[in-house]
Amino acid sequence: MLIQVTRFACGSLVVGFTTQHIVSDGRSTGNFFVAWSQATRGAAIDPVPVHDRASFFHPREPLHVEYEHRGVEFKPYKKVHDDVVHGDGDDDEDDDDEVVVNKVHFSREFISRLKAQASAGAPRPCSTLQCVVAHLWRSMTKARGLDGGETTSVAIAVDGRARMSPQVPDGYTGNVILWARPTTTAGELVARPVKHAVELISREVARINDGYFKSFIDFASSGAVEKERLLATADAAEMVPSPNIEVDSWLRIPFYDMDFGGGRPFFFMPSYLPVEGLLILLPSFLGDGSVDAYVPLFSRDMNTFKNCCYTLD
Repeated sequence: MLIQVTRFACGSLVVGFTTQHIVSDGRSTGNFFVAWSQATRGAAIDPVPVHDRASFFHPREPLHVEYEHRGVEFKPYKKVHDDVVHGDGDDDEDDDDEVVVNKVHFSREFISRLKAQASAGAPRPCSTLQCVVAHLWRSMTKARGLDGGETTSVAIAVDGRARMSPQVPDGYTGNVILWARPTTTAGELVARPVKHAVELISREVARINDGYFKSFIDFASSGAVEKERLLATADAAEMVPSPNIEVDSWLRIPFYDMDFGGGRPFFFMPSYLPVEGLLILLPSFLGDGSVDAYVPLFSRDMNTFKNCCYTLD
């Protein structure tokens, strides 16, 4: 972890940080910063950090791999050439291929209308996360101008703490994240209402349950990963998701609970991360239930996205 503190002449303070995702997921990172601020004030640390990995993630006897994890969490080994990792050395990149990041603000009123539209006829309202992701998935697919028959998916991180049995404590420090990957064709996603996209997302998120997490643990402990030289699918060398989307949701990460003695943060945001298709969602600093989305797209697609991202159809 690297931390940089910048103090301005006006007296304001900015704390910047970078972490390694292998060490901890978003929940763990948020808990760390809240605990740090609590310790600074001499307050009791809550939640108490838990590091007992072996108690929660041990394989079953006998192993029971009931889901397919090849091609999902793991992929076959292949040599990654230097031109993939470091670029091909061509600095004359077309401006249309430049990735730009646009911050979209969804007001509480917009989200209420979106949820009403997406939840029509459902037994209970859909979550804010699923509705916003469904809406952005459709908007980004329209902006990209994908062929109707092209397959597109959205990768959504699912926190297993409350899904596993017994539950993993909220204060567990590490990664308890697997991916839900709802998939459809671009044509069907755009032609059908947002309710359809929400249903795809809801169904896939629900599938990542206790049984799925335990199947993953058993597969990872079976020796197949080493024998087949499998790699994690989350590969930083291949971070150009189009036609797909990856979502990092920080909506429930308590960064605004940090208080080092001078009050809570006025504003929290990610650093500039121009990775096409990598969405980051945060609660707005307004604290009124509105949501900010940081949307990276190729510059050629951004104007179309801006024209449709606030439209409910």
